[in-house]
Amino acid sequence: MKYYICDLEATPEWLTMESIDYIAECLEACESLEMVADLRTIFPRRALRSASIKVCEAQRQKLVHWLQVLNQAEKAA
Repeated sequence: MKYYICDLEATPEWLTMESIDYIAECLEACESLEMVADLRTIFPRRALRSASIKVCEAQRQKLVHWLQVLNQAEKAA
């Protein structure tokens, strides 16, 4: 399956503390691979990366796993 990944550059607006906090909340709320895939369509990679360091360790490990699965699916497609 082909998942779309946002190709926008992370402008300064995306990298404000308020935006990063919001994205971190979204990441923290992810309960499935599909939710992570949806967030990748919305937010630029750099903003997601910046926000991911604010996520609790247990959730970060889940996110890493889901992203690995998504990336493998992309390679196989």
